[in-house]
Amino acid sequence: LFKLRLEDGDTVTYRKHGFVLWQQIWLPTMILIVLFAWWLGRIVYLIAHPTEVLISLQGGLVVDSLVLALPIISIPFHLWWIYQYMDWTNDIFKVTPDQIIDIDKTPFGSEERRAAALENILSTEYQRVGFLGNIFNFGTVYIVVGGSKLEFQDVFDPATVQSDIDRRRMARVAAKNAATAAAERERMAEWLATYHKNSEDFRREEQTNRQNPE
Repeated sequence: LFKLRLEDGDTVTYRKHGFVLWQQIWLPTMILIVLFAWWLGRIVYLIAHPTEVLISLQGGLVVDSLVLALPIISIPFHLWWIYQYMDWTNDIFKVTPDQIIDIDKTPFGSEERRAAALENILSTEYQRVGFLGNIFNFGTVYIVVGGSKLEFQDVFDPATVQSDIDRRRMARVAAKNAATAAAERERMAEWLATYHKNSEDFRREEQTNRQNPE
């Protein structure tokens, strides 16, 4: 649920650092902890005081109003926490064998997707910003593609992310160069085969003409 680097075959997916997630969920988390502690404390208090009623079956089912109300009150904060978590998981960066992809998506909302071919990358660099970025080892990887720039923001260990991109870019360029060289060799082989065939036909025609002069 909280992994920052996911591998699926040849595709690597990066999420933003856990510190970014904490920035989004700390407030609902604290509120939920307070509500749970209040709810648990109320139950302990009722158990420790026999004169107080936690649950009564006399005259129908009766439950302490505070014990019943606190879980209901916590529902919006649970939904808030889930929304923030989904928002964090929806912002992902992918490196495939042939391209890089930056996906920004809001829960139940719009999605922005930017992609670039690995062989079109001109340069990459990374930057850790501030005390927290250096302490928790997260930052932004900048990828220059033509006249535009893609940013993998707030990723864990940006130096490794940059290395992943550069390694795959070089492998992609090498594969394309190898494919181009193979195609050139195939074309040359076809040309030579055609040349030899035409030469052989020409020699046969010359030989026939010599044997049967007009």
